[in-house]
Amino acid sequence: MKRVLFLAFAISTLTCQGQEIKADYPQLTDNNPTTYYTGTPGKNKLTFQVSYSTPVLSYKIYSSGETPAHDPANWVLKGSNDGKKWTVVDEQKDQKFCSRFQEILCVVKKPAIYKEYMLEASTSGKENVIIADVILSDKNMKAGWENFKYPKVVFESLNPDTGGSKIYHDLVQNPDEYVKYHTQKVAEILYYTAGDPMVDVQEIDYTLKDYNGVSAKGGSSPNINIVYSTQHIEKSAKESLYKLDFETRGVLYHELTHGYQFEPKGIGNYGNNKTFWACIEGIADAVRAEAGLFDMSTRKPGGNWMDGYRTTGFFLQWLTTKDPDAIRKFHITVRDLDVWSFDKAIKAVFGQESSIEGMWNEYQEFLKKQ
Repeated sequence: MKRVLFLAFAISTLTCQGQEIKADYPQLTDNNPTTYYTGTPGKNKLTFQVSYSTPVLSYKIYSSGETPAHDPANWVLKGSNDGKKWTVVDEQKDQKFCSRFQEILCVVKKPAIYKEYMLEASTSGKENVIIADVILSDKNMKAGWENFKYPKVVFESLNPDTGGSKIYHDLVQNPDEYVKYHTQKVAEILYYTAGDPMVDVQEIDYTLKDYNGVSAKGGSSPNINIVYSTQHIEKSAKESLYKLDFETRGVLYHELTHGYQFEPKGIGNYGNNKTFWACIEGIADAVRAEAGLFDMSTRKPGGNWMDGYRTTGFFLQWLTTKDPDAIRKFHITVRDLDVWSFDKAIKAVFGQESSIEGMWNEYQEFLKKQ
């Protein structure tokens, strides 16, 4: 997933037979969830020296791909200006990650300016703690989304004895919370804040099914359903659990976007109008791309903005290089235009002098230089 690092570097401080040992642990700050910090049983002390002089307002801790028993469950974040006197700024107890490679986002309760921070973390039992990444931020990463309305999630595995179902549960320990987490992440890309007028999704039925396919969304707000293929899970897991995670999250972003996106007006429907179809599928893949869940090296010149899926989605995501809010603004045109079209949407976002043809041609020139 797309993540921005705010740390300069990390130093782990452990005590071994009465002797203090200090060593760099770049695994915690490399934005790569497949590299881990592996500590010891009991309390582990990790000191972070930050490169800015503003308070840390929020932070994220990521689980690894190892078993949940190694996840941090209890931790304290402390700040210091001299490395000797430490002040507790946040404390969390009995935390559980809903899946592997998953974040827990915390808002600092007592922010202040400190030159360095210490994270004291331990598991819930006697296992050694393993952490994939730690991100400290001078922004409140929950701002505007504190009151997001999560839908009810009903999870079911129709074929629990299949290999795909068993592998899925190796990846996802709490499917209900996993799906809920992603609903907010999708909404954050489509909307500005939780207070924006948005599609009201009240219930999501999420089903694992043994069939030859990938995934599909059915129904409409307030109740939608999503099916995910256990056969596709098995194929995606052949390389690694992380590869499965990357694909599972990406597919979920796409299908949840269908639940939370507006539908174009005045041009028919999904089944009888290509512009409608290209808009719907293009925005869904744009959201997935913006989340960092596509291999962007697969972008190639050619095609047309009406091709839908990745071709349209990659183009819409590229528009964020011209305006960081381009996907949100484009999505709002779907709600507001009485008779929707790609050209009208581009003009609404970038000005009347712009056109879909001109913007697409500029995108093609960008791709040719990659």
